Amino acid sequence: MMSEYTTTYDQEVPVLIVGGSVVGLSTALFLAWHGIPSLLVERHATTSIHGRAGGFNARTMELFRQVGIEEEIFALETPPEQLGEMGLRVESLTGKVLDTTETRAHQQFQQENPFPSPTRMAMLGQDKLEPILRAHASTLGSDIRFGTEMLSFRQDDEGVSAQIRELATGKEFRVRARYLVAADGNRSAIRRQLDIPSHGYGILGDWISILFRTDLSKELGGRKITLCFVNNPTVEGIMGYSGVRWALLANLKPRAGERPDALSPERCLELVRAAIGIPDQPVEIISTLYWELASRVAERFQQGRVLLAGDAAHVMTTMGGFGANTGIADAHNLAWKLATVLKGTAHPELLTSYAEERQIVANLAVSFSTGLYAYRLPNHEHREAIAQSAQEMLARVRKDPDAPAPSALSVASGYLYRSTAIIAEGEDNGVLYENRPSSRPGTRAPHIWLMHNAKRISILDLYGKNFVLLTGAAGIDWQEATKKVKNKLGLALDVYQIGSGTAYSDEDEQFLTTYGINCNGAVLVRPDGFIAWRTPLATTDKLESTLVHILSR
Repeated sequence: MMSEYTTTYDQEVPVLIVGGSVVGLSTALFLAWHGIPSLLVERHATTSIHGRAGGFNARTMELFRQVGIEEEIFALETPPEQLGEMGLRVESLTGKVLDTTETRAHQQFQQENPFPSPTRMAMLGQDKLEPILRAHASTLGSDIRFGTEMLSFRQDDEGVSAQIRELATGKEFRVRARYLVAADGNRSAIRRQLDIPSHGYGILGDWISILFRTDLSKELGGRKITLCFVNNPTVEGIMGYSGVRWALLANLKPRAGERPDALSPERCLELVRAAIGIPDQPVEIISTLYWELASRVAERFQQGRVLLAGDAAHVMTTMGGFGANTGIADAHNLAWKLATVLKGTAHPELLTSYAEERQIVANLAVSFSTGLYAYRLPNHEHREAIAQSAQEMLARVRKDPDAPAPSALSVASGYLYRSTAIIAEGEDNGVLYENRPSSRPGTRAPHIWLMHNAKRISILDLYGKNFVLLTGAAGIDWQEATKKVKNKLGLALDVYQIGSGTAYSDEDEQFLTTYGINCNGAVLVRPDGFIAWRTPLATTDKLESTLVHILSR
């Protein structure tokens, strides 16, 4: 083995990403889209064949719309009209129905979303999404290396030095990066090395994903089941059908002498058949994947030049489908900030806002998911303690106990950032989410439709790579103010006048009302589509100092 660290390196990169699942690949893609190359290493030989995450919410699809892969994702999904029943709670697939109250809640395509969007949820597994992310990240210049592991790392004031190894050949390389993104999962070795503690319930149990084939057309009598929750003495978990194969995600209760991470084929068959409800049902097991389910949030998402993302930063249950979606939003938030810092436009202190903002979202998502877990596994021996933990986590983002509880849609799109990169309005009540859009600084900039060059576009299509200043038809003074500030700060800053008689017409006249400004006021939107600052009047003289504050300059 070569000397662990030297002053010469085989490769120098702006960002080293460890972990090539959906969050690591999203980080590489978003960075590359911002013009920042990265090196990603993943010890597995290829992307996962297990679906794991089964759907990507509208907010996630807005992010993928930005980087041009929305339609490619929709082309591989199960179309909404082909979806079957979702949300049933049953003893087994062919057995007694225990509860149908969640079936309507799961038909998100039929629900009115209080956070309007130009896109919608996509129903496809992580196994189909990851190859898309990998291909596009590579095309944009990311160096993606599967079958490669990081052996060790250390950081100093200027960057991170790491040793990586190609598993097929044993060849080792020395890498130097300005920053390291830890997307190495629930059991993150990087987080453990940094000795970062966490809060939350902790380990909930051992779970296994079992992919299998079986013909249930006769037993189901023409019914289509896309997703159901199974509860019986032998197995508790989630069962779903993708149109090609079935999947069972089972909460394991290991027997004496049984290793949960090494179940026998016979035991897997027993679990699957119990979930189906037919003891002798012919079943072909395709693959199994063990994981440890937990509920926790890291106390720090950044330590020096190392930043945690996805499951390395926060772990939640499968309930609600928030895990991968939250991790992808981590990547999106982090990518523009790293890009801005690496290009010299912002001070590195901007990166502290990543942890400030994303811990809010993690606490919200983990609390909601943990509460669902307690509800959907009524026979869990620690159900009450798990439910209590969910409430304690929620209290971190809901200081006012009388405030309305969050909905699943507000967890996805309604969280409220508070950080140095947001100029807040007035005093908060400690409730860091909203159930309907308000256009307050710290919230996702809401969608409205515009007409531009005889084409209908979303206002969200204006956001992405640069800061954006929006003003009304009478806001001509902002044009000159923006020009002066962008030249002085060396910042990519776009300005758009919205309204009648402008290049971006608002035919429904929703812009001023939706964004809460007068015709000569302005809204500053960050590259991630979040409102950083809002002024109802033409206070153009405040633009420069506002941006200096946001960029920590």
